[in-house]
Amino acid sequence: MKRVTKHMQLPSGRQSGLFMTIDNDWSTEQAAAVADLLEDLLHVIHSRYQDKLHAHQKATRITQFKPVYSADDDGVPF
Repeated sequence: MKRVTKHMQLPSGRQSGLFMTIDNDWSTEQAAAVADLLEDLLHVIHSRYQDKLHAHQKATRITQFKPVYSADDDGVPF
């Protein structure tokens, strides 16, 4: 049987160049250990670079825009 790989939308927005797989035979304990390791790594990165990361994300991911309202909205955005 041929397995079809679905493209996953990663938090980084990356869709190519970073192929990750998890073997089907991982135990729950193995998956939990990897998740714990990644959480610890994320904590250490945020502890050291929190301000710089926030500034980078604000500069690259948050867009500024003015909402457009029609005349019959009376200024209500919903």
